[in-house]
Amino acid sequence: MSTEKIEKARHPFLTFLKVSFAIGFALAGIGIGFLYAQLQELPDIKLLQTTSPSQATRIYDVNGDLVSQLWLEQRTLVSLDKIPQALQDAFISIEDERFYRHIGVDPIGVMRAFITNIRSGGERLQGGSTLTQQLARNLFLTHEKTFTRKVREILLALQIERNYSKPEILEMYLNQIYLGEGAYGVESAARSYFGKHVEELTLPECAYLATLPKAPNDYDAYKHPLEALARRNLVLNAMADHGYISQQDSTDAKNTPIELKKIEVQNAPYFVEYVRDQLVSRYGDNAVYKGGLSVYTTLDLKMQEAAQQALSNGVANAEVVARKNRLTNIPVDQPIQGALLALDPHTGAIRAMIGGIDYRKSVFNRAIQAHRQPGSAFKPFIYAAAIENGYTMADVFLDTPVVYPDPITGQPWRPTNFSGKFRGPTTLHTALMYSINVVTIKLLEKLGIQPVVNVARRLGITTAIKPNLTLGLGTSEVTLAEMVQAFSALDNQGVRVEPFGILTVKDASGRVLETNSPTGEPVLDPDVAYIMIHTMKDVIDNGTGRIIRRLGFSYPAAGKTGTTNDNVDAWFIGFTPSLTCGVWIGYDERQSLGKKQTGGEAAAPIWAEFMKAAMEGKPAEDFQPPKGRENDFVQKKICLDSGLLATTFCLRTRNEVFKKETAPTRLCTLHSGVGSEGSVPGETGSGGVSTQPGDILGMDQPVIQAAPVTASATPGEEEEPTNGKKPAGAQEAYPDEGF
Repeated sequence: MSTEKIEKARHPFLTFLKVSFAIGFALAGIGIGFLYAQLQELPDIKLLQTTSPSQATRIYDVNGDLVSQLWLEQRTLVSLDKIPQALQDAFISIEDERFYRHIGVDPIGVMRAFITNIRSGGERLQGGSTLTQQLARNLFLTHEKTFTRKVREILLALQIERNYSKPEILEMYLNQIYLGEGAYGVESAARSYFGKHVEELTLPECAYLATLPKAPNDYDAYKHPLEALARRNLVLNAMADHGYISQQDSTDAKNTPIELKKIEVQNAPYFVEYVRDQLVSRYGDNAVYKGGLSVYTTLDLKMQEAAQQALSNGVANAEVVARKNRLTNIPVDQPIQGALLALDPHTGAIRAMIGGIDYRKSVFNRAIQAHRQPGSAFKPFIYAAAIENGYTMADVFLDTPVVYPDPITGQPWRPTNFSGKFRGPTTLHTALMYSINVVTIKLLEKLGIQPVVNVARRLGITTAIKPNLTLGLGTSEVTLAEMVQAFSALDNQGVRVEPFGILTVKDASGRVLETNSPTGEPVLDPDVAYIMIHTMKDVIDNGTGRIIRRLGFSYPAAGKTGTTNDNVDAWFIGFTPSLTCGVWIGYDERQSLGKKQTGGEAAAPIWAEFMKAAMEGKPAEDFQPPKGRENDFVQKKICLDSGLLATTFCLRTRNEVFKKETAPTRLCTLHSGVGSEGSVPGETGSGGVSTQPGDILGMDQPVIQAAPVTASATPGEEEEPTNGKKPAGAQEAYPDEGF
């Protein structure tokens, strides 16, 4: 071939080479430019050393048991030395077998995973991304499937490998990876799935957690137990194949079922929300949801669980009774609700809180937010005010009909008793024990409204109080929390403490941010509180709350029932020397609970069931007189008809506690064996209250000069509805005012 022909043939080839080189250089330039641009946009890897990942705030009960967590990413950081070797090996076996041999990116591993997955029939036993790539993606990138994201992931993985050791990378990975159930990192996952700390995991449990990174929802054993079990066994096979465990260990582990147990208790959501709200107001959202706070609370999980069980049982029983005993034909399309609050009366520490029957359906906390009429549960404040102003529980009032004209409308108001009957001469002790309305109203009229308001305010009632005589029937709305606090002050010998739920808050490094200790304020003479306790013990032993004894609660206790008109609200507030508890049940949209749904029949059994569990194993201590004042009191046997010292002729007597200066000194003049049988009984236990020592109080029928009796303050909003019927089981002789 001539030289000319060779040159002509070479020319197209040279042109092709030139063009190819030009294109190659251009593509290389573009590639380099692209990589350079991506490098410029990558985050600073050094941020890993200075930026802590989001951590959950952990809420503990008073015994250090985890109650719940608050998180955007539920995460608790742990060091690598706390993570079992079996768990490290499980993740490496299934996610990145060549982890210790690659530089952050593993082409060999990608190819091996591809071949293995084909051989396994499509089961994704292994993935192509290294642990380092997954860490880079989780820390800095999104999970979108694009070429640019993949390039950045590879570049970041290479940088991470150059700046950190393999153990450091593995520790970061195991603390970052999302493993389902809201858990980020192996510590949170261990608690979410197995109810234990990560260092306590067994080999089968370690293998299970390693199944989760690829598809946390698909292999969630709570939702897909069979798929989770099959995937876990594949991980165990991989561990054996790579020599991390023996074939026998693998076989034994595969024969172990997956046993799940959340460590977080799910029955304290109202308390958790109560605490969360305070934390956010003090520290802000970022600290609460990302800062890894440790919050130690006053809650006692055992008591909380007992409270949940008692309230659930009580409300379920009330639903059955309500369906059988409707007072109206109005259909009810709402569930009966309930609330329970228990405090340490000496510190104000909240031990149990339930704000409704189902937090998922209603986050409204009826323990602290609902305002309801307390009915006769308000009466102890009236009687405490009376004692404070010189009355004694032996003072006698006439339980007889009375009419109070409304000064505005002129309409008559005739307060009545549950039984529809009247007892005649009645001591204040009897009136409170059996919750007698008419005597309470007469006492309130003579005492005046303001002394009662003063006592209620000092004890902890902050809501508006109606300035008229219907206050004696508990028509002024209150919260359960207010009532429990007020009764706690009686329990605590007149010292009011503020309810609180947070003991200590620590930041993620363990530094104490706050510590709360109880503070008390004397608000009532301890002598008055002690006399009230003595009387209120009889409410449970013999009065409207005696069902508590029938249900087997034997500890010394005091309390008061409360029921509003038509049985719309049912209450019981009571206490032992070491625990105060209040219970309320009713409908949110106020409707009757039905016949027999009184404080004694509907709320007191819930209180009894809870208190039996809460007090189990504790000593049966009784209430003691105020320290240093033991000699201030004297106990006298009195006649219940006259309020004077009982004689051998008195048929109805009681041992009554008095302050020495107020104790009666004269023998009963009604049953002394001297004088006419038809004489009018007359005496009060306190010569300082009646105009003359022989007067019986409450014989007149005064007109109210305070605020009018309004339509909302309906007659009969008392311990029991004023329908004139006797409750089942009421004693014929000297009948109660119900339960």
